[in-house]
Amino acid sequence: MLPEPWYFTDQDLSQQLQIELHNDHILKGENTITVACRQDNDDVLFEMDNGKYSVVHLTWQNHPHKNTAFPITKIYSDWQSVIENRILPDAKEFY
Repeated sequence: MLPEPWYFTDQDLSQQLQIELHNDHILKGENTITVACRQDNDDVLFEMDNGKYSVVHLTWQNHPHKNTAFPITKIYSDWQSVIENRILPDAKEFY
């Protein structure tokens, strides 16, 4: 169980992620697994094949962004880094 506002999900958002990515985006072509979502915005936590994690702010466009900076993405080196640098700080701000 994750602290609010994050929750684990079995919804697969990897296809939506790939739809939104510009060809030069850091995650383009990466295999990802959806791990968790944030309940109060469109942030999604993905696990990548290389063991790293990414938090992506999906925009729900049905085409790639023209700017490689979108969707906004933050990469984390491992699960501990996600917890310490994203999940727990978000929970503290949420309450």
